[in-house]
Amino acid sequence: MAFLGISVDFEFFSSTKRREFIAKAEESSEGETETVVENIDESGEEDVEADVAEEAKSPWKPRVKLGDVMGILNQKAIEVQEKVRPVPEIRTGYIVEIKLEVPENRRRLSIYKGIVMSRKNAGIHTTIRIRRIIAGIGVEIVFPIYSPNIKEIKVVSHRKVRRARLSYLRDKLPCLSTFK
Repeated sequence: MAFLGISVDFEFFSSTKRREFIAKAEESSEGETETVVENIDESGEEDVEADVAEEAKSPWKPRVKLGDVMGILNQKAIEVQEKVRPVPEIRTGYIVEIKLEVPENRRRLSIYKGIVMSRKNAGIHTTIRIRRIIAGIGVEIVFPIYSPNIKEIKVVSHRKVRRARLSYLRDKLPCLSTFK
């Protein structure tokens, strides 16, 4: 066929065979990895070209990124602290009782009881804000949950709340922050 002075032989394109190569890695019973390369024609015939045995390599370990190091250290510090003193699940609206060791001339235990107004999750630096009415004055104290000075955290009860932070309790009547 000639078109604009160019002759094309369609039989040449149709007669060429298309060849594909497939490489497979198979593990033998001895723990060695074998690589098999197969040659597949259009007709579907397979030719095995080579069987190559490679030495078994050590398993691949993912690299720890520099940004993940602090997260890993935080997680390990939390696990160590959990072994020393288990921390209950604390949410906003829970009424908790915290026994805190106060360093004065000698160490004494001080008990704080109040409602959890908010919780700030920051790994080992996780804190909770507790509100309590003392002598008619509202007092809020921030406690780090994983502090070694805290000897015990006990959840007394909980109230139904629908917010993550109960800052509106500052403007409400003192009876909402008083516990018996």
